[in-house]
Amino acid sequence: MGTPTNDQEKRIQQFRQMAEADPENELGHFSLGKALVEAGRPKEAVGPLTRALDLNPGLSKAYQLLAEACEKAGDRPRAVEMLTRGVQVADASGDRMPRDAMAKTLTAWGAPVPAYKETAAAVGAAAGSAQERASEGFKCSRCGRPDAQLERRPFKGPLGEKVFAHVCRSCWREWIPMGTKVINELGLSLSSPEAQQSYDQYMIEFLQLEDR
Repeated sequence: MGTPTNDQEKRIQQFRQMAEADPENELGHFSLGKALVEAGRPKEAVGPLTRALDLNPGLSKAYQLLAEACEKAGDRPRAVEMLTRGVQVADASGDRMPRDAMAKTLTAWGAPVPAYKETAAAVGAAAGSAQERASEGFKCSRCGRPDAQLERRPFKGPLGEKVFAHVCRSCWREWIPMGTKVINELGLSLSSPEAQQSYDQYMIEFLQLEDR
């Protein structure tokens, strides 16, 4: 297990500050857990990731990270439980990348993989839904809905393009007050490149864009 870098420690403290400032903020707990896993501190990551799922049971990426933390902490039975549930949650929301990654891990461990069920998008397509045909190829990265895509990119640059391509209007509206909270609670000045990078990372994690 490697020694966390100064940058990792800084991120851990930053995310811990956010989680403690707002215990009901799923993003703070998720980001803290993720940072702890990346820093090689899986036992510490279990609590924050569990809390993130308590607040938002539909956070498919958190199941994947919690399973990784449990496995590295020596608790494979719980890791299998989290992956199994994570596959079901990711499948229900159409979040294929984490679903398939979790299913692959279950297979490698010799554990059963839950059967995938037909998604709402497939049902709508079979029924000839005009709304879904108009939104063909789009599915929100956070909620899995195949409609209500943003009308235009919310800001310039590659990240703005990614948000436009993968985030629905409802989830984007949820991010706006959350983004304000991130700025206020962490005292970020977006004129600083480092602060802008932190803000962008929170946005990516909240909107589940990491695998996009």
